[in-house]
Amino acid sequence: LYELGRSVERAHHVIRILEVNHKMNLERSARNDHEICAAISESFGCGLDAPDERSLYGALVLSPTHPCSVRFCVSEARDQGRAMREHISEEIWLHLNRTHLEFQRLTFDEILGIGRSEFNRRVEVFADALHGLADDTMIRGDSWGFLRLGKLVERASMVCRILEIKRKSISSDLDGGPVDVHQWQALLRSVAGYEPYRRAYDARVVPARVLEFVLQRPDFPRSLVCTLNEIRGALAVVGTGSAMQARLDQSVSALTETLNALDPEEILRDGAFEGELRSLGRACQEIDASIELAYFTSLRPAASPITVTPGAGLVPQQ
Repeated sequence: LYELGRSVERAHHVIRILEVNHKMNLERSARNDHEICAAISESFGCGLDAPDERSLYGALVLSPTHPCSVRFCVSEARDQGRAMREHISEEIWLHLNRTHLEFQRLTFDEILGIGRSEFNRRVEVFADALHGLADDTMIRGDSWGFLRLGKLVERASMVCRILEIKRKSISSDLDGGPVDVHQWQALLRSVAGYEPYRRAYDARVVPARVLEFVLQRPDFPRSLVCTLNEIRGALAVVGTGSAMQARLDQSVSALTETLNALDPEEILRDGAFEGELRSLGRACQEIDASIELAYFTSLRPAASPITVTPGAGLVPQQ
């Protein structure tokens, strides 16, 4: 269930990145288009020599093996849902199975026939609907808690990844060049935050405000701080009170305090943006690893078969 939540959220963020890139293609030069496609390809480890939109869709939407492709994520989510069929609602299972069958033999030409933005919207609706069904049709116990925890951990990781992709396209701003408003808008749109940002502030896109909104806004669900707060809530649902889980909660709390103490204007002014992003990315990876240790390590298959003497350890029944 934890991996199911991660798979669906990963597909959602990947398709949002591709949708924003598609819309930005209409507003920038071919040189900039290549730079952004290369940044996306590098971030997701696509290994493309000359990445363009078609090749990105091939790797990040249609590939049956790339761990971040939409097809792979939906297929994995369906298999994970089937394995946990007794713990999820009928509505969630039907939604997963139907979407998997729709995407199984999809081609790029069919996506063009549907329209890239329309197809991207369908993937977003799939992910939003699944999490909405989970909230509306599952008992708020361990099963729901692990599904939600997976979604939130993946969201935190993907926010850091999106920031890293966009950092490469806004470097001229950080070096004192003119502000590329479109790239900062693209950052907001990649986390579904453009309209919420305009409602919270005003129509002007100010880099420091954008960074504050994406990192520190406590009432925006896709900001890093809000996501970390919700991770703590999900951990409380599935916690058993072990010492390792208590340390995990403290780590999430400490990262939240570190984020709240950041000064976005100072980060941009002093050229510390790249360093801070790397530090945040490492911290999110450490939380991911700590969750694995606190909850799942003892459940994983052994790396190599364990050899025992036949009958060893058996206790005679009285």
